[in-house]
Amino acid sequence: MGTPDQHGTRYQTKTPRTVLDHQIRDVRQETLQEFAEYAERFARDHGEPGTLSVRHLDRLVNGRGLHGKPLGKPRPATARLLERIFGIPIDVLLAPYVPEKERAQVDGHAPSLRLDDAYVETLHSRIAELVDLDLYLGGDHSSTIALQLFRSVHRKLGANRCDPALERDLYAAAGELGEVAGWLLFDAGKHDLVRRINHEALHLSRLAGDHSMELLTLQNMSMHAGHLGRPSEALRIARMVLETNTLSPRLEALFRTREARALALGGAGTAAERTFRQAHSLYQDGVRDEDPAWAWWINDQELAWHEAVIQSDSADWCSATDTFHASIEVIPSREVRRRYNHLASLLDAQIRVGAWRDVDQTIERVLPYVDEVGSSRTATTLLGALDQLGTARATPSVRESAAQLRDLLTEAGYSR
Repeated sequence: MGTPDQHGTRYQTKTPRTVLDHQIRDVRQETLQEFAEYAERFARDHGEPGTLSVRHLDRLVNGRGLHGKPLGKPRPATARLLERIFGIPIDVLLAPYVPEKERAQVDGHAPSLRLDDAYVETLHSRIAELVDLDLYLGGDHSSTIALQLFRSVHRKLGANRCDPALERDLYAAAGELGEVAGWLLFDAGKHDLVRRINHEALHLSRLAGDHSMELLTLQNMSMHAGHLGRPSEALRIARMVLETNTLSPRLEALFRTREARALALGGAGTAAERTFRQAHSLYQDGVRDEDPAWAWWINDQELAWHEAVIQSDSADWCSATDTFHASIEVIPSREVRRRYNHLASLLDAQIRVGAWRDVDQTIERVLPYVDEVGSSRTATTLLGALDQLGTARATPSVRESAAQLRDLLTEAGYSR
């Protein structure tokens, strides 16, 4: 099984909570309050209200309730704190507060920058932090930061010079950043942006000749098409990759899994089951030296998750319940967003089969994550699961727990 340690991948960084603890420990309380208020304003100015609420961020940082009003440009201390935590340049953080006309004038007359190897290394470091933030906090919290950074890098690529020897590395890093931003936007439920950023990431990776990142982005595009209810598009992307590439067993297993998911969504349950068995057999062939660093996450829990979703799409809810449960038991403790998402899908399956005692227990496991992990995708799954209760013969205890969960989701900013 591929693991981060075996591959030495970019995903090996300190957890965001550790980063926050070390960087915030000695910062004054007033700065933290302004930091929380600024983050909410930053999200709202990008047309994404509620992406990061003052209440949620403050609970993460110091457990205090805040009642601050939105601010404009942050004080230097706050801007430095944001820069230190997220690795985003201050000029990017302040960009929303520069009028468009003024920004265009500044951009048009800005001196040309020299993008060097240190800049490329900084991009890789920022990408690693964003991936860790996703593992711990979900896409709602980090997608706005990732998108703003990607747009900044994208502008620099078009307007500045680069050492020809570094050009491919720079475009590859930008393509990787786009792939990560696309994933985070997907988890945040910003689907129009997902399609746009995925296409930009694919373009940059192809310019760089980074075939492995191109494959990962195509995998994301197939996933996204299926999520939007476009199984034919999802199937076409997966099969195009399979037909035009010589893949290692681990990568072929990934795209066979995508093929199986698309078949199940399209109503071809028997073909989906057969294709997934093929994918699982390929997965058991193990890893190869040529597998990309990102392939570590194609592992036991990932395969179990996909098998459960295929069973769900085929309306085999009893099997899906057992498989979702098995997938959760092997999730590493630090992958909080993944655990939260899998628990939401398990809850949906348990409600559909009327396993009320298990439903009660799963709601109890889900509740702590609702206002800590920002994942609109997962919140949508939870709300859909609660809607399934309807006129079902749920026990009074389940209905009481479900009402508590719905209230908490509403308080966190999620509703139908």
